[in-house]
Amino acid sequence: MKEKKKSLSLIKVIRRIVPMVFKKMPVLWSVYILLGIIHGASWGIVAPVNQILYDALADLALIGVDGNMRYVFIGAFYVALVVVSQQILNGVHNYFASDVINRKTDGAVLRMSALRKVGRLNAKAFEDKEALDDMHKAIEACGGTPYLLTTFSDIIFFYGTYYIVMSAYLWSMRPLLLLALALIFVPVALSQIIEAKLWDKLEKESAPIRRRFDHYEGALIARDKIKETRLFGVFHFFRRLYMDTLTLLQQKEWGVHKKITVITLTLNGIKALGWVGIMALLFISLMDGYITVGAFAAVFASVGMLFGMLEEIFNRIKWNVSGTLGKTHNLMNVLEMPEANLSPNGVQVDLNKGIEATDISFSYPKADKPAVDGVSLRIRPGETVALVGENGSGKTTLVKLLMGLYKAESGQVLVGGCDPTATNESALFSQTSAVFQGYMQYIFTLAENVFISDYDKGGEMTQETGSQYDEEGVARQIVTGKYKDADEVEKNVREKLTAAGVDYTDTATFPKGIDTVLGRDFGGVEISGGQWQRVAMARGMYREHRFIVLDEPTAAIDPLEETRLYKQFAASSFGKTSILVTHRLGSARIADRILVMDGGRITESGTHDELYAAGGKYTEMWDAQAERYVNERNSQSK
Repeated sequence: MKEKKKSLSLIKVIRRIVPMVFKKMPVLWSVYILLGIIHGASWGIVAPVNQILYDALADLALIGVDGNMRYVFIGAFYVALVVVSQQILNGVHNYFASDVINRKTDGAVLRMSALRKVGRLNAKAFEDKEALDDMHKAIEACGGTPYLLTTFSDIIFFYGTYYIVMSAYLWSMRPLLLLALALIFVPVALSQIIEAKLWDKLEKESAPIRRRFDHYEGALIARDKIKETRLFGVFHFFRRLYMDTLTLLQQKEWGVHKKITVITLTLNGIKALGWVGIMALLFISLMDGYITVGAFAAVFASVGMLFGMLEEIFNRIKWNVSGTLGKTHNLMNVLEMPEANLSPNGVQVDLNKGIEATDISFSYPKADKPAVDGVSLRIRPGETVALVGENGSGKTTLVKLLMGLYKAESGQVLVGGCDPTATNESALFSQTSAVFQGYMQYIFTLAENVFISDYDKGGEMTQETGSQYDEEGVARQIVTGKYKDADEVEKNVREKLTAAGVDYTDTATFPKGIDTVLGRDFGGVEISGGQWQRVAMARGMYREHRFIVLDEPTAAIDPLEETRLYKQFAASSFGKTSILVTHRLGSARIADRILVMDGGRITESGTHDELYAAGGKYTEMWDAQAERYVNERNSQSK
């Protein structure tokens, strides 16, 4: 049953991927297939062409020069023509495979198709670990799948043509000679199949060991782990575990190598017997007059090629097919994932109508209970709402549902009077900005890190081709903004950086001001986590918006500075609909209304004074945080 499933999967890969690729590049693939057929035929006619030369030489040796030298020259000319043609076809065929087909299929077809598909997936898919694994492996597969496709093409059209021509040649002399192909095929096929199964078994057995090996290696050399490893004095401990695991892996691999060696030697003996059988069959055919001396010599010379071609086929299947097929399945899984249920038209979102949710629920993949469970609320236009609650209470999930990033499994969300599924993402998010806890750290300049949130207003950002070099000679790809009014953009960037508390004039941190590249890996400067959070705040405020969400983006900033930032945020967002997600209740007081979440539900709603007076969950949380801050201040004063 298991083998049947693999066979069906292989057929499914061919049926799905090949038509998609061929449709995108019909001319190139047609040329490649034609080259494969011609190239295979050129190898297939080696034996009959050699027979012409060998027969001419045999006649020359038996009869003499008179009247036979011309046939020798003709035979030699044919052989030379075939050899030269083979070399030319081999070069062109390989060039098309590696430099044309594989590269264009990888970039222009598969990679773009995969990325385009990922961009259309429902956001919920990114919360599923298996789906994320499929996405990562799908991108990896884009580099290997072209080799899988060219291998299939070569097996069918190149090797297939070769064996068809050879079969026709052997049949024309004596049908019994076709047994030669079977005598060659069986031992070669058996050796390759057994070897593939042994390596597959080794991979399954060694996979958990290799994961431990990688973990121990990371503890010894990884930049983010080595400090702790040395601080706690466990470097030698991990080195011993590393060496023990390495020894275990080597023992398993050596065991498989020994088995393969024994099996290979045994099957090579069978191949030798097959070779003797072929020679005997040829000799008998020669003695019985079925074949000429030239045919005997031509087939004899081709036996090695027949062996070599079969081994080459199985090796390509083993390395190009077996190694890539699993990842190609991941690519197919991604291509078949359900897309976000968004309308292609751009129904306008009117945020003057506020945001409304009616009995909405949402569960993450493989979760035991809903993250949001039957929530109903209405946020008035221009209102600032704070969501508070313990970790895992559903705050972030509710925000993503209210923004339209996630689709509720039940109930309804209306963003500006519009169901998110009734419009496209461009219209849905055109007036929305956000700063998430998991913000991006772009390896761009400080200014680019800010205006990237609204880059299409007044111009566009373009990726320049080639590399530019900084003063230290470090190459980096640079993204530049081309705006109609660069001065206005720069002024706006500076204002938002100042509002977010980023001192871009501090040359010790930003040696080139707002043109300083962030990120040491690209020759720029590294800044602290708190500074990165301020940059993310500036980015969110820079984007033109009527609705903005702050989802705990200030975890690395101290409470006093956080309060100042939120007050600045409240001032800059006056008259705009805002949602603030925070675990620090002191910052929530800037909101017009505070919602308390617990277990995926809204359990309390009101102002700070109203909620504290109610003596519920909010009061409990406030008192716990107040006590902690008092203890921290007392500890610092000592």
